[in-house]
Amino acid sequence: MKINFEWDDSYSISEVGIKLNPKKRELKDKLKNFLSDKTHIEVINPKNNRRFLLSCSQILSIEAMDNLSKVYTTNNEIFYTNVRLKKLEEITNANLFRINNSVILNLAEVIDFNTGKYARLEVHTKGNQSFIVSRYYAKRLKEELGNVQRIE
Repeated sequence: MKINFEWDDSYSISEVGIKLNPKKRELKDKLKNFLSDKTHIEVINPKNNRRFLLSCSQILSIEAMDNLSKVYTTNNEIFYTNVRLKKLEEITNANLFRINNSVILNLAEVIDFNTGKYARLEVHTKGNQSFIVSRYYAKRLKEELGNVQRIE
């Protein structure tokens, strides 16, 4: 597929124009979904080793492994990604937040939290799962949860 770029001052800074051949109408919907403000990460399906893009809104948590990260979705599916947690931390607009050295959690899935042993925070999700937040991340997480609840 050939891609051409044209610059036009009539567009606003937050606007992009795309010209397509009428025979490629199905491509419009795919491009629109992909280029929307949703953030995606590339995951690997362990059943067939196929790679595809997964929307960050579908992610429940991401757990660090040796050279991979394990991705748990909100509908109880498991995928893998070659991206390390440090790199995934940079996805800030997707409500993904690091809660300890080995787990990133989707804050949109959190329903409540309480204090656990040794000043750690215990977070509960919509799927009745509990996660332990380390002391290092607890204060920032409380602030982020306040921001997420105000947005929704």
